[in-house]
Amino acid sequence: MREDVPLPEKLLQTLHNLCATAPELARRSEELAQVFQLNVEDVENILNNYEAQGYTKSFIDDEGKKRYYLTGTGIIKVCSIFT
Repeated sequence: MREDVPLPEKLLQTLHNLCATAPELARRSEELAQVFQLNVEDVENILNNYEAQGYTKSFIDDEGKKRYYLTGTGIIKVCSIFT
């Protein structure tokens, strides 16, 4: 992961690295918060903003936890980080 990438984009990059590219592969916001040592609300705020832009989608799982995954547009956004 590139060090010069801002935190919000690192979250997208992490979803990509974890292959969270479809609902069945979605990751819990708690998992991502733990990776970045952030609180869950901060992670969800960032990813909700990306959802409003069409880069991520979210849903509540059977345990009541929020999960996120990249959309096709989100995958393109992550790939553009490297160019």
